[in-house]
Amino acid sequence: MRFAPVTLLPLALLSLPAAADSCYVTAASAGSVPPPVITEQCFEFVGMKEKQALDWACRDVDNVRIARRNEHERCPAGYFATCTAGVTPETLTSARATGSQGTTDLFDGQVPEHAKIVSYYYEASDRSQAKVDCESAGGEWGR
Repeated sequence: MRFAPVTLLPLALLSLPAAADSCYVTAASAGSVPPPVITEQCFEFVGMKEKQALDWACRDVDNVRIARRNEHERCPAGYFATCTAGVTPETLTSARATGSQGTTDLFDGQVPEHAKIVSYYYEASDRSQAKVDCESAGGEWGR
């Protein structure tokens, strides 16, 4: 009986959910709002220790009902391009927004100076515009 707790511990650890390190976003058009350029993407933060940032950026926002956000262990393969940019409280807000329907609340946690957000693009209505949007926001386009 002395060994029972030791044998149960690995089983308990296996039943814990995997840590989410990325956010998969699916966006759709709604009503008179122009369709989003990027309709499926996944993003992750590099150089940020706080999981609070991903939890904050990935939560669904009540007034942005045209986008669904789900935390994942990692972004899947199969993307057509990436955009890498510096992280600021504003870029964390943009990660939550879809067009002009986003919230104006800024992240109030710590953002390290060299933190990056990497967005993986899977579906887009206009791939060349996605590249323009990435680069005009200070990001680096990649494939």
